Amino acid sequence: MDFLTNTNNLLLLATLLTSGLALALPQILGRLNKQLLSVHESVQWINQRQAQIVDIRTPDEYKAGHIANSKHLPLSELDSGLKQAKIDSNKPIILVCLSGTRANTALGKLKKAGCKEVACMDGGISAWNQAGMPLIK
Repeated sequence: MDFLTNTNNLLLLATLLTSGLALALPQILGRLNKQLLSVHESVQWINQRQAQIVDIRTPDEYKAGHIANSKHLPLSELDSGLKQAKIDSNKPIILVCLSGTRANTALGKLKKAGCKEVACMDGGISAWNQAGMPLIK
């Protein structure tokens, strides 16, 4: 009981809970809004809904291995290269990067550009590799 009555311990506990919630909240909200897809869900979108895969990694990362039929559009060129990459804004789009961080940044840009249904692959190419899925080199 002494632990809970000490003010320093309560502040530490409150900080721990707040930071944990701040880290988990984007993941939870992304799943609820269907903005984050697991590798399995991504494959379902590709097979059942003809989703387009847009790989936003750097050219070197893309050359090291990418998902079959993915369209390469580096994040730095996203604003200007959307039409050149021949991305259909009416079809579902799955954004892929190395770990999922850059894809979340690109998600907002594509939505503002008029793309109707955009999601990020949770964990990116790293998760794709861990699931044992094939890459083209």
